[in-house]
Amino acid sequence: MCDMRKGIYTGILFGLLHLSAWAQAGMEEVLRSVEENNKSLQAGRQLIESRKLDARTGNCLPNPTIEWNQLWADKSVGGNANELAVVQSFDFPSVYINKNRLAKVKEDAAEWEYAVLRQQVLLKAQQVCREIIYLRQQKALLTHRLENASCVEKLYRQRLASGDANQLEYNKIQLEKINAGHASRRNEAALQVQVEQLKALNGGMEVAFAESDFPKLPVLPSFEELEKEYLGADPNLRNLSREAESAQYEIKVNRGMSLPKFDIGYRRTGGSSETMNGFRVGMSIPLWENRNTVRRAKAQAEYTVMVLEDNTQVLRASLRELYLQAESLRASRDEYEQIFARQRNEELLQKALEAGQISMLEYFVEITLLYDSMQNCLDVEREYRNVMGQLLQYTL
Repeated sequence: MCDMRKGIYTGILFGLLHLSAWAQAGMEEVLRSVEENNKSLQAGRQLIESRKLDARTGNCLPNPTIEWNQLWADKSVGGNANELAVVQSFDFPSVYINKNRLAKVKEDAAEWEYAVLRQQVLLKAQQVCREIIYLRQQKALLTHRLENASCVEKLYRQRLASGDANQLEYNKIQLEKINAGHASRRNEAALQVQVEQLKALNGGMEVAFAESDFPKLPVLPSFEELEKEYLGADPNLRNLSREAESAQYEIKVNRGMSLPKFDIGYRRTGGSSETMNGFRVGMSIPLWENRNTVRRAKAQAEYTVMVLEDNTQVLRASLRELYLQAESLRASRDEYEQIFARQRNEELLQKALEAGQISMLEYFVEITLLYDSMQNCLDVEREYRNVMGQLLQYTL
């Protein structure tokens, strides 16, 4: 029978949870590449510039107006006359102050809106990288399982030929070999899908990500500390906060728009006999045009505040749920790691099978339990890291 040495077995087990500094650098490099090449982020950067320009639009004085009037009259009453007027209109001065402040808040909100998109894209890229690492570790496990099935199949083929085994036992090991091969092919297909997805996130450009070890995770802080840092850095909440601040300035702007507007300009009137120069001053009385605008702005401000409060409460509940999941998964991961470090079940089962101490049925029951446990260990590690990724996404 093939030599299934303890070193191979132990290497696979500890490879599931191995911490590598090179893996961390590799993932960080991928995230930088995705941030630079991702098409959604490139479009988002252009949209942000458009939003900033839009925020600055309309904050200047209205265009001045120039009027020229030509009047004709009978020469007997004085002849023709002409009139020139250059007029500049403007709102109450406080309107421009609040408009400029509103523009700055909107520009800041646009930056946070882009930060939300950036975080979503990088979190997705990070998840894909973790999935690739998980599938590569699963591939190592499945390859080991397939090699083991091939060795057992070779042993029982020899025993069948010598009469020490029956056809039923040989059929069982053939099915195990087929199942192991099928699982390996499915793993390879899933791995290729994730590699293509990472390529798509990188703007269609190939990504040289060959890591097979999970990066080292930071120590999970206390929930109170995590919640404080997360809520303070979450771009979605920061964006909503800027929208609420923007709504307050909208109220001030609309109040200013309800004050009188002014016109000031130069006027010249000339005729056949004499020319007169002077100033023009006018005022617009806001009786109907801006009716209900302040009430509408107040309603919008109340809405933004409620949305911010609601999102904050939902996020707090979500963080608590994720934190509890992370603690539970970490405990399960540690249990698997400890028990696999102490046991050599595969090696013992193989020796017992070779010595005839256990039947093929008993061997399959035990080896299936072992491989299922190793797969569960991988699944727990992946789920734990995905939850941790969500808890720490504010650091991206």
